[in-house]
Amino acid sequence: MCLVCIAFASWVLKTANPQVGDAWKAVLLANVSALSAIRYLRKYVKIEAAAGEKKLNYPALTDS
Repeated sequence: MCLVCIAFASWVLKTANPQVGDAWKAVLLANVSALSAIRYLRKYVKIEAAAGEKKLNYPALTDS
């Protein structure tokens, strides 16, 4: 999902015509897409880190 948003933002910026007065809309859309992708990625990393930490806190019981 993150890569799709970043690719879309990149495409919008490449295809925007800077001579047109509505170019700010394309830039705004690209920025919102990129920020959404970054927020999603940060949330995913936090969830993965919490899951990894949880596994470390509960080691498997073994016969000694």
